[in-house]
Amino acid sequence: MSLVFSVPGKTFLAGEYLALQGGPTLVFLSQPCFEMNVQKGQGQKEGLHPESPAGLFIAKYADYFSQFDLSFQDPYIGRGGFGASTAQFLSVYALWLYKEKAQQDMEKLLDFKHLLEAYYEVAWQGQGQRPSGADLVGQLKGSLTFFEKRQGLISVKSWPFMDLEFSLIHTGNKVATHEHLKNLPEFDGSSLEQAFAIIREGFEKQDSTRFIDGVNAYALALQDLGFTCKETLSLLSELRQIPGVRAVKGCGALGADVVLVVTNKAETRGVQEFCQTRGLVILSSSKNISSGLQLRGSL
Repeated sequence: MSLVFSVPGKTFLAGEYLALQGGPTLVFLSQPCFEMNVQKGQGQKEGLHPESPAGLFIAKYADYFSQFDLSFQDPYIGRGGFGASTAQFLSVYALWLYKEKAQQDMEKLLDFKHLLEAYYEVAWQGQGQRPSGADLVGQLKGSLTFFEKRQGLISVKSWPFMDLEFSLIHTGNKVATHEHLKNLPEFDGSSLEQAFAIIREGFEKQDSTRFIDGVNAYALALQDLGFTCKETLSLLSELRQIPGVRAVKGCGALGADVVLVVTNKAETRGVQEFCQTRGLVILSSSKNISSGLQLRGSL
């Protein structure tokens, strides 16, 4: 008998950095999903670093976790930017809650405020900016999650634009988010807020032109704040020249790991050919929307 916790990959379509101020975010949750396999055992851990948030949480409740063997599977094979660390934490936190009430409706057990409090305790040591946890909330909820911590607002949406699709390109670069946040100073997020408002308006009104304007404005605001690394800036410049491309931006810390490309419907061939010639990988798209945390099996 075993339990399997399935957690989607995550990407900030918009709202990275704003999330650090409790501001609005739009997180895309995608297949393939991470999986944590749990069996009764002697506390063996596979695929979990002891100094990760999940590892530290396990150590905090060592007596409880000593009765389980855990094995974490990463379908992205170590490629950064898709939320492996938060997927691990969400899985072990959900397993910890499982002791309280063994049922498969995890949504009723998981309150995002308690989830974030537990995460902050092990994910932040008081240096620099605290991680937002917005990606964690997205992985709990699934699909396309709007989350604004300071307002306590969560809204789960489907992709509303019949004339657009998007791809997520893995750049092959890597920025360690926790190290980046340690050295990140306070900043004025007003330009990001303004751009995000345009994105949200486009989303709610299913106005694809407005959405595109918002994504491009958000990318420009990130660049102006120095929140896009030079490698990604160069890549974005090239992608903008491809026919059918409507909007591009880096995603996450310094936009380093993953790039969002929004195209007209059925006009992704140019992007696919570009990636092939450059040795880049499209790891997900608007066709790969996933539900949030799922639990199957029993102990």
